[in-house]
Amino acid sequence: MFLYGMNNYYQNHRLYRQSQSFLQLMGNIEGGCYVKGYCDPYSQKTEGDKEVPYYPKGAIANSYFTDTFKLKKKGTKNSVELITTDISWKSDSESKFLLPENWKGWQPESGEFVIPKDWGNWTKLNGTKDKDGDEMKILPSSIRDEHLINWMNPAAFPSFTKLYAKVKLDPGEYELEVAYRYRVHEFHGEKYVRLAETSWMGGRSLFLGSAYCIVGIFCLVAAVFFGVISRKTRAKRHERKKKIDEQLVHYKDQNNHANSTL
Repeated sequence: MFLYGMNNYYQNHRLYRQSQSFLQLMGNIEGGCYVKGYCDPYSQKTEGDKEVPYYPKGAIANSYFTDTFKLKKKGTKNSVELITTDISWKSDSESKFLLPENWKGWQPESGEFVIPKDWGNWTKLNGTKDKDGDEMKILPSSIRDEHLINWMNPAAFPSFTKLYAKVKLDPGEYELEVAYRYRVHEFHGEKYVRLAETSWMGGRSLFLGSAYCIVGIFCLVAAVFFGVISRKTRAKRHERKKKIDEQLVHYKDQNNHANSTL
């Protein structure tokens, strides 16, 4: 797997992660945000006397990751194929991200929407040829583009990775070309790429492994601790139960004696 990552990028900020319209993602271009105002100032654009909605609206879509990558075997000009299909959750691609009816692309003649504000910086370059003659795919092809789907799922931590492509590599040395467009130095962020292998258990995750080990050790220590306490207090509990039983028997005898005298 080929992944890109970021540090010090707070996709988990409450206002940022809520700045999207789930209705729009499901095909309703006129759909608004869950809470009115959360998508501002990336909700709509004034064109003349008309308010035209951004599609997709919100801060998450507006900040779409625009860097692109090329992987080449060292000493050759041939690019390694980066497979960008089946890189998102199946539930998202089939149920959450749906095309609107009569979809005509990002620039419909009807003018019923405009693309996000910052996407306009790359519309002229998008689809043109690079120095190797390959088409540059900077912006998503549609709302169902799997790069966009992965980006629209906010990360839980300020340091995160997102799947960019699947790749099959033979042993050897490779060179990575990065088209640097996504600026991170303004917020002291960092970008990096990572190659990872997957198995039937999923990808490698040091965090999950460490978390499971820590929780398991804590549970084991807690079990031993409570077991020792239970063993030490067992005699006292039996003695207390015996006294309570004796008191109950004595109380019943007194009641029976009182009833017999009456």
